[in-house]
Amino acid sequence: MKWINKAEHMREADRYAIEKLQIPGLLLMEAAARSVAERLLQCCRREQSVLILCGMGNNGGDGFAIARMLKRQGLCVQVFLGGNPDDLKGDAKINYAMLEAYQIPVVLSEQIKQIGELLRQSDWIVDAIFGTGLDRQVQGFWARLIAEVNQVHRERKVKILAVDMPSGVQSDTGAVMGCAVEADETITFCRLKPGLLLFPGREHAGRVQVAEIGIPETAPALQKSSAFVLEPSDVKELLPKRVARSHKGTYGRLLMIAGSRSMTGAAILSGRAAYKMGVGLVDAAIPKEAVSVLQVNLPEAVTTPYEKQEMPLTSQASAVLAGPGLGQEEYVRLLLKGLLEQLSRETPLVLDADALNWLAREEELKVLLMRRAAKGNTILTPHMGEAARLLHCCVQDVMEHPQEAADRLQELYQGVIVLKDAVTLVRGAEGEMFYHTTGITGMYTAGSGDVLAGMIAGLCAQGVSAFKAAYTGVYLHGLAGDLAREACGAYGMMASDIVDHIELEKIIANKL
Repeated sequence: MKWINKAEHMREADRYAIEKLQIPGLLLMEAAARSVAERLLQCCRREQSVLILCGMGNNGGDGFAIARMLKRQGLCVQVFLGGNPDDLKGDAKINYAMLEAYQIPVVLSEQIKQIGELLRQSDWIVDAIFGTGLDRQVQGFWARLIAEVNQVHRERKVKILAVDMPSGVQSDTGAVMGCAVEADETITFCRLKPGLLLFPGREHAGRVQVAEIGIPETAPALQKSSAFVLEPSDVKELLPKRVARSHKGTYGRLLMIAGSRSMTGAAILSGRAAYKMGVGLVDAAIPKEAVSVLQVNLPEAVTTPYEKQEMPLTSQASAVLAGPGLGQEEYVRLLLKGLLEQLSRETPLVLDADALNWLAREEELKVLLMRRAAKGNTILTPHMGEAARLLHCCVQDVMEHPQEAADRLQELYQGVIVLKDAVTLVRGAEGEMFYHTTGITGMYTAGSGDVLAGMIAGLCAQGVSAFKAAYTGVYLHGLAGDLAREACGAYGMMASDIVDHIELEKIIANKL
């Protein structure tokens, strides 16, 4: 597990290390620069040249120190400074003053005519312009410089490494502030930042590594974080344990209210996914006319046929999934109303797809949901369009501000929110936020969401808490997508391929 912190927390942690712990700022800057220099030394050949683009703040100070370290190792290094050296302050000024002794050439911004040629002569460009502190639009000189950097990057095989953040990407949101450097790699310091994970910032960051620079984990500001990503090594501890002497009842009974005459596929995908997650029994409540199709394609499920006016019994269920493929006929509204009235508040409930569409337009369903959601046993899994309907806003607003959208959905509907996108966010009831980092390419295909809903519900049925089931399901869903892409290719992947590649033992063994 890796924690994520916003820029304000990182500034507080930096001040704490310098002011309270008496760690010199120069020492922190030296450690940051060393992590970048070591990476460049792994990548660069002696005959290659490195151009370091430096701003006027501490990010530029990191760049000066990087230049010195590379020069000491015999690399050809040049520095471009986008300002007047007399305006540098603090640790950045001290590191700049060392460049002359190491005979490192510096090109100043007033010599801008040379920058295009310098860029094209370089094998590596180090972006040390803005870092995490950017909170305004990039304009004028800096915008022209970044545009030329990106143009050179696209023209030839020059590589770009960003220091802490790609310049132009807002650290907390991933927004591009007018324009941003398109890096191949980013080395960020101490903690991940949201802007490196969220789009469009993620596209500008390239491969991301986190480097420790000496700020202790006990720094109070770092403890404020409740946002995180998972790693493959975390999976084993997240999954329910399997024991030798057990039976299907040991691993839960999932009541799945899904599917209709024209959309039995959604129920089949959800049910298969729940079984692949280890649930003991799937009880598929489905309209009578769709039973035969389900039985042929998911013979492991127990079917509970119902007439459109009937409400399936919920008393034996250890968790309930409602929504995939239900449709928008009036009887579905009545079905959901009956479910929310009858289901125990202690029983986990996952609402997906058509259940969310009905919830968005029926205030009565929202009132019923709120009565049980405060228990924390309810999970909503909207994609961008469903989230916009639930929030009564446009899809673009949700896409541009996903963190705020997840927070707002949790505030309005309580429970756990799984906001599905290229970077899915899972918002817990206590302010926690999980950022999804796996399985992006190739998973945009019909039925992928039904698979995810089944995976989450399958974990809930086995006794996993709602928030943990949600983020574990999202993470494993992505890993299964990665495996499916390797086998089938990004173009040819189907949702059934994702189900086929829910290979928990392989994932636990960390063989990805």
